[in-house]
Amino acid sequence: MTIDLHGYRFYDDGASEPLGRVPTARLGELLTQAQTALRGRAHGIALYRDARDFLEARPLGEDRFAFHSQRLTRRSLLARLLRRGGGLDFSVASRAQAVAVFVAYVGLPRAAFERKAADLAAPPH
Repeated sequence: MTIDLHGYRFYDDGASEPLGRVPTARLGELLTQAQTALRGRAHGIALYRDARDFLEARPLGEDRFAFHSQRLTRRSLLARLLRRGGGLDFSVASRAQAVAVFVAYVGLPRAAFERKAADLAAPPH
């Protein structure tokens, strides 16, 4: 079964562009476009399950990508501010690993994705 999530591009200037449904087969192409755009209007790409659960990737040059993922809660602002580790922030060392992170996000429940992301994260350099 193939599950496609909706996606968007987010630009360094604060703009965003909806991508509609994003098939997993298109993820490599979108990541390559983001890498190429580093020399122009830089952007990252993101997928989201709903308005409160998203995964964003931004190219860091070479083949490295930085990821940010968050699952926003309905709790009070104070409870959210006090929450430790309010999201996932990590990087991967190749485009293939970046695609694998997105595929895991698409195919796994949130808690399982967070465990898998820890396995895929590249050591800092």
